Amino acid sequence: MKRNELNGPMRIEGNNARNHQIITRLDESLPLETEEWVPIEQMLVRLTEFAPNDMLLQLSTAIASFADDQARRAYILGQDDMYVEMARKAA
Repeated sequence: MKRNELNGPMRIEGNNARNHQIITRLDESLPLETEEWVPIEQMLVRLTEFAPNDMLLQLSTAIASFADDQARRAYILGQDDMYVEMARKAA
């Protein structure tokens, strides 16, 4: 499972290219289906008995988008910290 599935050919420019690179790196490094995810998935399955599937899909998509954004921000911060540390060592 990929975080952002690309539908058809797409030109990626500027900041979008950087975001695409980050998303690709996260997809390669962080699995989406983990031990921590299993209980969450089970809760979502139980909720389907009471809530409409449409609402659950929207909820899980919103949670995944939030988590992706947090991971992207952490990745960028880590890269910035690494750059500052390398600059400090080089000086």
